[in-house]
Amino acid sequence: MRPWSEPPAASPRLVAALAPAATARHHAPDRDGKPDLAAKLLRNMQLVKRARFNAHERLEAKHTASVAAFTLATVAEIAISLFTILYETKLPGDVRSFLDFASIVTGVFLFGFGLVVGLANYQTRALYLQRCAMDISSLASEMEIALPLTAAELQDYRRRYHDIEARCPTNHERVDLERALARTSDTAAQRTALRNQRLDIYVPYALATTGYLSLWVTFWLLLQS
Repeated sequence: MRPWSEPPAASPRLVAALAPAATARHHAPDRDGKPDLAAKLLRNMQLVKRARFNAHERLEAKHTASVAAFTLATVAEIAISLFTILYETKLPGDVRSFLDFASIVTGVFLFGFGLVVGLANYQTRALYLQRCAMDISSLASEMEIALPLTAAELQDYRRRYHDIEARCPTNHERVDLERALARTSDTAAQRTALRNQRLDIYVPYALATTGYLSLWVTFWLLLQS
């Protein structure tokens, strides 16, 4: 019987030859030479989920901004009408005629604004996107628990994911995806994405208000010339 002895150490040449192969196996993103489709599908789910939650938040903010703008415009229209009634005897004829015209046009503007906001349907679209994001989140969690998957199981998750997307009648916008792509650790990217989203929400109302007020200032200056 041979006495016990330690196994011979591998030669430096053998270690050098095996090291690249071991490192490649350790860092390989694929499995058996095939792409990790389950991980790719899971990443796509997480990205779309974040984008649609962002879209829900943006559309809810747009709905709030539209309600506030419509309310302020209504108050302005009523204030103009009451002003001309209460101070009818104290106003010059041309001023009173101008205010009456402004009151009528503001009423027409409110009617058109209400149609545009109603057709945009911000709140309903936000609800659809929120439900879609929640369904995708639930499916992604279920898929994570079930890993690893067979080819048939992966195909079933892919089909269910596309069914959830197809049921949603609206889609997120580029600004929502940009915010979803921004890494949490990248403060600058997060700040830029949030700024672009806020610009998408509030700039149209700011431009409409500026254009409306500029129009009446122009009319008044023309009357005074």
